[in-house]
Amino acid sequence: MKFLVRFVGISMIIVALYNLWVVIDVPPTFKVLATTKVDSGAIVSMGNDAGQGNLLGIQPALAPIHYANKETLKDNLRSYMQAANARGLINSKTVIVFPEYIGSWLVAMEQKSSVYDKENLNDAMTAVITANLFKFGVAYFTAPSGTKAKDKYAAFAMKAKPIAQTYDEIFSELAKEFKATIVAGSIVLPEPSLDEAGKLKIARGKLYNTSVVYNPEGKIQGPLVKKIFPIDEEAGFTTPGDKNQVPVFNTPAGKLAVLVCADSWYPEAYSKLTDDVKMIAVPSLGAVDSVWNAPWNGYNGFKAPNDVDTSDYHKITEGEAWQKYSMGPRAGKAHIPFGMNVFFTGNMWGKKAEGRVLVLSRDALHVLPPTTDTGRIVNQWLY
Repeated sequence: MKFLVRFVGISMIIVALYNLWVVIDVPPTFKVLATTKVDSGAIVSMGNDAGQGNLLGIQPALAPIHYANKETLKDNLRSYMQAANARGLINSKTVIVFPEYIGSWLVAMEQKSSVYDKENLNDAMTAVITANLFKFGVAYFTAPSGTKAKDKYAAFAMKAKPIAQTYDEIFSELAKEFKATIVAGSIVLPEPSLDEAGKLKIARGKLYNTSVVYNPEGKIQGPLVKKIFPIDEEAGFTTPGDKNQVPVFNTPAGKLAVLVCADSWYPEAYSKLTDDVKMIAVPSLGAVDSVWNAPWNGYNGFKAPNDVDTSDYHKITEGEAWQKYSMGPRAGKAHIPFGMNVFFTGNMWGKKAEGRVLVLSRDALHVLPPTTDTGRIVNQWLY
């Protein structure tokens, strides 16, 4: 009996010390970063304002420290929106598009300061998991059957509730503040859905790479868009979305379609889009410049569609494949006149995403050069 009491007492002390260690040196909001300044040269605008609205791609140059807490990330994103607003690029008919995975890095939210200084992603995630051992363990051992990469699954699932809440609050507040429609990039969440009040909710289960659209009142517009064709790197921990989903939204500027990254490469993803869709938004993670200019290795994760010339494999570059087989030509075939494909940019623990932007304007596809250290705002006036 004495041994049991002693064991319980020691265990409680260890848990208390662990919980204390976890919160020591977590950077408070006011100590993190000042608001990012956006250089006027980083704003690109195409066409003229015809009163029909606009697609506005925002590529914030993100670093790990931006994910330290809600206010730090929100202030960073807001600074780009303020810069666009100052140029007259945001109005009630504006559709703002953020990059893929912009919400998923919130897994590093409210961690010790040392996490944001790690040199590589593996070390950073090890530190995050160490500070969330119990949550990680529960998520790992309750991963859905068939999950191949349980460690990655658990890393995204262990803090899903606060991550979902923070992501929802940030983009809801920004949409309401600037009175614009926002395609909030994407976030990986377990079984995401909308409750009766239209609020984002999650449940224990499979992970989906999900894009959420907010209206100018800051409310979520259904449906949630779940990536249908995850690439090989995602397949071990995320689940494909339903191919029958209809990712079409009514906005003040007209009907908007949203496809998440690789989905824009497959005709099936366009088959549910209605004929009156005016514009398409494609949030993407993208690739570094060395990959963009390297020989294309072919379709990743799923079989190439029948209309793809597989002799292009290893003959054209990755960048040329994006222009030949993704949003540009496929949106045109679906009779969608305008589109914007916004790639992630920044440096996340040594992973440099050299974000490009692909802009579709009627029959013309514009490919903007990469940007890594400087954020960018890209505007396309609709007509």
